[in-house]
Amino acid sequence: MAEDTSLPGLSWDPVTDSISNNRPRKRARYSPVASSDPPLFSSDDDPSADNYTQDREKKIFRGPWYRHHRIPDSEYSNRDLKKPKRTFERQYDSGVWLGSDCTDIDETVDGLGLVSCATADLPLRSSGEVPAPQDLTPSPEELAQKQIDLCLETGNETIDLSSRNLTHLSNATIRPLAAFTRVPPVTEGVFARLDPKLKIFLASNSLTTLPEELFNLKNLRVLSLRGNKLRELPPAIGRLHKLTELNISQNSLQYLPFEILDLFSDTSRLQSFQIHPNLLHERLRPSQEVIETGQDNPNNGFEWRSWHPQWRVSYKARSEIRYLDINGTHLKGPTLSSHTLFGPRQFPNGIPVADPNDIPTPPSPRCYGISRVPSLLELALRACSRTPELPYLASELPEDGPESFVSLLGLAITKKESGASRCTICKRDFIIPRTEWIEWWHIAKAMDSAEVGIATSRQTTVENERDEAESMVPLMRRGCSWLCVPDRAEIEEEEPITESN
Repeated sequence: MAEDTSLPGLSWDPVTDSISNNRPRKRARYSPVASSDPPLFSSDDDPSADNYTQDREKKIFRGPWYRHHRIPDSEYSNRDLKKPKRTFERQYDSGVWLGSDCTDIDETVDGLGLVSCATADLPLRSSGEVPAPQDLTPSPEELAQKQIDLCLETGNETIDLSSRNLTHLSNATIRPLAAFTRVPPVTEGVFARLDPKLKIFLASNSLTTLPEELFNLKNLRVLSLRGNKLRELPPAIGRLHKLTELNISQNSLQYLPFEILDLFSDTSRLQSFQIHPNLLHERLRPSQEVIETGQDNPNNGFEWRSWHPQWRVSYKARSEIRYLDINGTHLKGPTLSSHTLFGPRQFPNGIPVADPNDIPTPPSPRCYGISRVPSLLELALRACSRTPELPYLASELPEDGPESFVSLLGLAITKKESGASRCTICKRDFIIPRTEWIEWWHIAKAMDSAEVGIATSRQTTVENERDEAESMVPLMRRGCSWLCVPDRAEIEEEEPITESN
């Protein structure tokens, strides 16, 4: 016990109102100074009943247990004011509803005189502007998408979107039809796979362009585009090899793409082709024609074809070559695409047929020679068409930039939505064509011997001339360079109606 250290002397410090120790503390022996306020104790040591009488508060003391004293009256004089007793009431806006299962919420709300959020008027803005009401009416394309989804669910192969006030049809709307499957019947335990036969009717709308996904439907059999505002068909229409009926009448078409000839090949199934009425370019024959024989002429830049026996297809003539600059500016040749419905055309009576001895001659180049190498502008537009930000690139152009860039970006958007264009000579894709010309092809339904006899005995000369004029179809051909042109402007003889084998 003698070895135990004596406790230090403690003294009361009235400034700090606590016991102070002036001796330095050792870190290992003493605890750190408390950071909280001194504790408060009630007068539990006082056995007097005055502390617990009614209408009196408990006495509050301050200080540790070994030296505590009462708080002055000035510090808790405000405690004498009694708080009013709080009455119990249900708070309906507290976010928690504790009603029983048998309580109808609507009846309770009606009984309280509250207004539901659906019918309550929202407060106006501080500036006094009334918020515009949101139009929840679905657009025509949204209604068309719902119709397509319904056909996919029910397995209906006929998609009728006629008279729907459609002005635009996106690729996202048509893309689900590529996964259309037909439910096959099960007969005697044999599961047969059946290919769907899609029929799409887009008649009596206001469509000016067509989506590329429409021409990716391999099982499309019937396509009706009658009564729209189409000025040009995409070249991708030649992919529909299983198409049996095509109706493109009552549009603003002045020519058809050259790739439409693929629908009349021996591998296609086209049986009905409705093209009239349309504003098709007529050919204006020259005063002297050099007649040459042959159905397909290799010098005109297209390969030999094998046509379907149901159709009589033959090349007749072409126009002069139209040459374009690297930005699509017309340099030489006739104007072949004047989209005027009521105004005068450049050639009111038709487009002149090129002279038989005409050899295409390009304009004088600005460089040393002519090649098939694409221009830098063409390569830049191809790069822009591969980015998803293509629709917004026009807004990023500088204000002092050429105005033609905006139209060229619009051309790139159109090519991307409706399908790329391919050169009819070298088969390369392009955005800006460098050459254009029109070829007239005779496309008519082949008749057997019985139909030929009836047509010869009943039809008049005027009807034969009208049918012959309607069977002359102008096809637009485009090239990717000034070298992608036909060699000669040969004209083929008219084929008389003969008996088919």
